[in-house]
Amino acid sequence: MQLTISSLSLLDVLSAIADVKSLLIFNSIASEDVESSLLLRRNNLTLKQYYSRISTLQNVGLVQKKTKKYTLTSLGKVVYELQLVTQRALDNQWILKAIDSLDDVPQKEQESVVNNLIQDPELRKYLTKKKSQLFTDPNLSETIEQNEIRHGTNIMLVEDEPDILITFKTILESNGYNVDVFRDSFDAFKHFTMLNRPFYDLALLDIRMPGMNGIQLYQKLKAVDNSLQIRFITALDAANELVSLIPNLDPLHIIRKPVSSEHLLGIVKTAVS
Repeated sequence: MQLTISSLSLLDVLSAIADVKSLLIFNSIASEDVESSLLLRRNNLTLKQYYSRISTLQNVGLVQKKTKKYTLTSLGKVVYELQLVTQRALDNQWILKAIDSLDDVPQKEQESVVNNLIQDPELRKYLTKKKSQLFTDPNLSETIEQNEIRHGTNIMLVEDEPDILITFKTILESNGYNVDVFRDSFDAFKHFTMLNRPFYDLALLDIRMPGMNGIQLYQKLKAVDNSLQIRFITALDAANELVSLIPNLDPLHIIRKPVSSEHLLGIVKTAVS
């Protein structure tokens, strides 16, 4: 079972590549997009060894499968680059030990030694950081704080028709729901991403939107948070089309416009219960 974003931890990620065979699979995928058969041959694994490890790498979000090939996710690329930095540090371990012996030397002289002995700019950056800088990154404070703690149910409403947007928002807010509205799918997705944590209990998406349509937005939201509840809004009889495009979609998850306030509230209540 795939871990949710909120439950995923650093320990989960490190554990996924902690044994030699898992690390070999991870690094093989990093070097090129590969199929299962090649990974099996290249790493000399049994089927059981292979599938248990590839499943773990997928569950923690390090790799993904696209068009029958495995590739690194964005998180996987970051972890791979940090692994390379760590390996370069290990390759310079003799020099690093020499630097550790300079604790009784003034800071300026230590930095001079590091700059002279360490050629790798990334390693040099870490070694010349002051201790306070290692624990306080100024960029962290710039993380979006507008996703304040709210009491109740949070709903994202994406609809390009102003009248319907206002009507739905009024109905929902008058019944105690917190509603954020967007007329543009890209703006909605950008906001959703910048929150940087699970926040919405439900997303209501109009299917016909300029630019990114509701189905495309659905796919992107689910790629970030697969547990997010989503319902579609449409003025068309698009149930059959949607079911064919989205596997396991329940036709009852489609809201047909115009919709009564009672029907809308019933769908929302069921979705968030």
